[in-house]
Amino acid sequence: MSNTQDVFAANWELAESIAIDSAAETVYSMISDIARMGEWSPECVGGAWVSGTAGEVGSHFHGYNRDGGAEWTSESKVIEAKRPHRFGFSVLSFRAGGPDGGAEWMSGSKVGDMTWSFEVEENGAGCVLTQRHVMRTVSPFYRAMLEGMDEDQRSVQLGQRKEQLRGAMKTTLARIKDKAEQNH
Repeated sequence: MSNTQDVFAANWELAESIAIDSAAETVYSMISDIARMGEWSPECVGGAWVSGTAGEVGSHFHGYNRDGGAEWTSESKVIEAKRPHRFGFSVLSFRAGGPDGGAEWMSGSKVGDMTWSFEVEENGAGCVLTQRHVMRTVSPFYRAMLEGMDEDQRSVQLGQRKEQLRGAMKTTLARIKDKAEQNH
């Protein structure tokens, strides 16, 4: 069991980028509109603002997620909103189930434990969009799932999840690019 803490202390930073033939302001408006996230993300099927001013630092939202047969809701706090260059949020709690209810909330994550961000860098008439995911510690929600596995299974699961997220990020960026360039 000595490796358990190592697996649960998984620490990674994933980043993917794409060039988009559209203005940074257009792209920023898309990435900061949580309700539209389901248009491009293969995992986050939508979201809703629950407190604060939509899209501003300190506001909270629920993200509705689905992967295969699993469905969960996350509550996140906007930690960065610098139009048109950066939008980021930290995931604070989770619960099984979709927007219409589910299990009890599992909290315990702190700001910075798990963050998602988008960086928009102007590039001529277009821009480069980077999506970043940083995980400093395994969330209580994911930890509950991993605790039922042996060490090898945990390690494999974390590796698979990391690659699944990387693939989802590439899909998300490609879909944002397609939509932004349609409106260009």
